[in-house]
Amino acid sequence: MQRIIILAGGGDLPKEVIKNFLKKKIKFFCICFENNPVSSLIYKYDHKIINFGKVISQLKFLYSNNYRKILMIGNLKRPKLSEIKPDINSIKLIPKFAKELLKGGDNNLLNFCIIRLAKLGFEVIDLRKIIPDNFMGKGNQTDKNASKLNLQDIKKGKLILDSISKFDIGQSIIIEQGNVLGIESLYGTDHLILSCKIGDMHKRNAILVKLAKVNQNLKVDLPTIGLKTLKNCKKKSITGVAYSSNSTLFLNKKAILNYCNVNEIFLYGL
Repeated sequence: MQRIIILAGGGDLPKEVIKNFLKKKIKFFCICFENNPVSSLIYKYDHKIINFGKVISQLKFLYSNNYRKILMIGNLKRPKLSEIKPDINSIKLIPKFAKELLKGGDNNLLNFCIIRLAKLGFEVIDLRKIIPDNFMGKGNQTDKNASKLNLQDIKKGKLILDSISKFDIGQSIIIEQGNVLGIESLYGTDHLILSCKIGDMHKRNAILVKLAKVNQNLKVDLPTIGLKTLKNCKKKSITGVAYSSNSTLFLNKKAILNYCNVNEIFLYGL
């Protein structure tokens, strides 16, 4: 039987993956971290809550029990160096980990983690192979289609996001008829939407473009859209969302498509 370690953070994604594993009868073990709240569903199955400094020891233990694959999912709060209490297996990694932590951004840190896991003998699984039905392809996916004006704004949004990718900041931008209304910061997409001042909310010309960064490690860091984001778009009269095709994770895709069709919001894959 296949055995998979889930390095679990918060949010709905770990719940969705666990339900998938139960359906497919895949054996799994969840590692959760102190001061990082997770779904109560995780506590019903094999799991352990640990300090970041103990993760290598826990992984070695699971490796000895024939766990060879790892899935990194969910929202994880970056630990402060003062919160990490390394044991003998982790202490040598702390200076290198601190160096990556101080660089800021997510990509360098995630790449560092993947390299270290590979050296321990683990394979990091691509989530797209686990729940492929949670992704969408190119072009229009909803009853409402992107207009020519929308497509022009989508093109501009992509150019801007691609150009700032090297700074490893936001994945999202809101544009209205060529005017940039806001770019995502470390507070996330929903904060961007709710804090954005839309010109004329009755005309519904503003769009959200949310894309994977250039060279983003999609094995462990996928752009994610949930129903909450679509509800926030409706609240701010955003007419549609452009996303990275086959690389954007949609949580509860069926409910999202239904909501978009009922509320005349387009979804367009690039």
